[in-house]
Amino acid sequence: MSRKLAMTPTIKTSNLSKPEKVVCPKCDGPLIFYRSEKPHIDECGFESYSLKCRTCGSSLVGIIDPFDDSLLLTISS
Repeated sequence: MSRKLAMTPTIKTSNLSKPEKVVCPKCDGPLIFYRSEKPHIDECGFESYSLKCRTCGSSLVGIIDPFDDSLLLTISS
């Protein structure tokens, strides 16, 4: 599976989504997240994103929770 950098935390990539404020799971640094107009769908069928925290430099991966449309983030291994 190839991972693509679909989002960066503070660059707006779509006029369709409104910004979501989320925090880095490692340092609790603030991130501003915009959903992609053409999101990457992973092999499990989730809308997935890769981004990097500008505060601590951690690589983060996340999916959109299909029940409430929230971004679930974790640190990439």
